[in-house]
Amino acid sequence: MPLFVKFLCYNNRMDKLAYHFNKKKKPAKTDGKFLYYYPCEAEDNPDVWFGPKAYIVIEVSEQEWEALFELDRLEYNNTHKYQRHTNRISNKDEDELTPKQQQRRIDKDVLFNVLVNEQIDRDILLGNLPHKDRKILEVMADGNTKQQAADELEVTQGYISSALKKANRSVDDYVFKNGTRSDIVWHCWNRFINQREMPYFLDVEIEFVLRKLLCDLIPFTHWFYSFGELCRYILTFYFFDNEKMDDEISDYLKNANEDDRKHYEDYYGDQPSIVGTVYIRLCKEMDRRKSIGLHESDKFYTSIFSAIEKITKRLNMGMEEYLTQRFYPYVAKWRNRRLRQFYKAYTGKNLSK
Repeated sequence: MPLFVKFLCYNNRMDKLAYHFNKKKKPAKTDGKFLYYYPCEAEDNPDVWFGPKAYIVIEVSEQEWEALFELDRLEYNNTHKYQRHTNRISNKDEDELTPKQQQRRIDKDVLFNVLVNEQIDRDILLGNLPHKDRKILEVMADGNTKQQAADELEVTQGYISSALKKANRSVDDYVFKNGTRSDIVWHCWNRFINQREMPYFLDVEIEFVLRKLLCDLIPFTHWFYSFGELCRYILTFYFFDNEKMDDEISDYLKNANEDDRKHYEDYYGDQPSIVGTVYIRLCKEMDRRKSIGLHESDKFYTSIFSAIEKITKRLNMGMEEYLTQRFYPYVAKWRNRRLRQFYKAYTGKNLSK
């Protein structure tokens, strides 16, 4: 029996871990192919083991991946729907979640299975770190402050800060080496949300790109539902296919109408290639969304306004008061700090204030 057909026959044995990995659509070593995991028995000569579970891993074409994953998706959803209506998650399982994960369950009603799959990724990643780095990240992941972590591990807060930076670098190296495109982009974004910075000073570089796109940024924002989606989209441009930038710019200028060509040359002609390429790719994405029937929306701005409104109500402040007294000074202080760190990292010198 061909291996692909045999894989289809395995679909009556749904496995959440395999589904989790397959959903990532990890590229295989062969160009144009993707890895596909499926549970098997020990006598089937498994390719990998995760704990006591055995899996076959094969390379499939994109068409084969879509067929396999659609079958898995249907079974996963049907199985999950049945379990949610018939089985209650035991208190023991809930208690095994970290306090931070439990809070996510309470605040956002995140599915228990989603948290389990996230934990699988986290366990695999932590398993590749030195013991000390792993311990610090585990303590911090429970929602502790640096001082609380220092008290628990009986070290100084300065030691926690230094070790946390080292551990974060280990995590960055692991994700950038082993992660998919989506893994890398989301890792950078989550780091920014949680720590107000991205690995390798990418937040500074992305800000540079956004500032250079300022004259065209407002029209683009109407085609993205949030600031986060826009930033993640630009991150994808920034990380991948950089070797194609010059060709993309050349093709754009060759095929653009006179007005578009003049606009590009006026605003981006003397900018770094990454700025011009991000502009071109955003234009293409905007056109793509139009072509599939999507429409402009102000959700980008309403989501920001809603978030600020919630903060001002909690602080009992007016919006203008909050922006001028809290938000703008904080952003300026954070930005200046990151610029000084960026400058020192690449020049070895301190940037004068």
